[in-house]
Amino acid sequence: MHLIKKSFNPLLTIIILFCLVATGHTETIKSILENRYASMKSAMAERNPKAISLLLTPNFSSEDVSGKQISAEQMINQVCSLPKDSNKKSSTTLLSIKADNNIATVKQHYYMTTSKIDPNNTANMQAVELNAESTDTWINNNGTWRLQRTVTDKMSYKINGKVVVAKERVH
Repeated sequence: MHLIKKSFNPLLTIIILFCLVATGHTETIKSILENRYASMKSAMAERNPKAISLLLTPNFSSEDVSGKQISAEQMINQVCSLPKDSNKKSSTTLLSIKADNNIATVKQHYYMTTSKIDPNNTANMQAVELNAESTDTWINNNGTWRLQRTVTDKMSYKINGKVVVAKERVH
């Protein structure tokens, strides 16, 4: 036992502590951002412009796969003008997080399914599926993380399992 104490390297202790702190820090940011995405999902489902706005920075922008950008106000108006969809199920998975002080860059995957009435035959329902991957920039201002920018990198839209739209950003 005495030999172990003497041979234990203080540098090893520092490395272990650094790894534990770094892992905990990343997990904390991941947990916080997962909660922010959940809050965004809820605010959007409720079509609550004030709640959505509180999750965004004043200079928020959203860019689609083709490069078209819209502001926070435009995005909120689009979301709030959509009819509520009781069949919609969605999830957001954080694929990676790179955090540096008060900025976090998140690669995320959004998956949504719903069903809608077939416009050609109102007796039939169509299965709709949306997959999208985006790069999001979150800013921490006084302890509150807000979404500053979202850029859709790729997306696919299927109806009854058939790909109707598939786009990927060209870098």
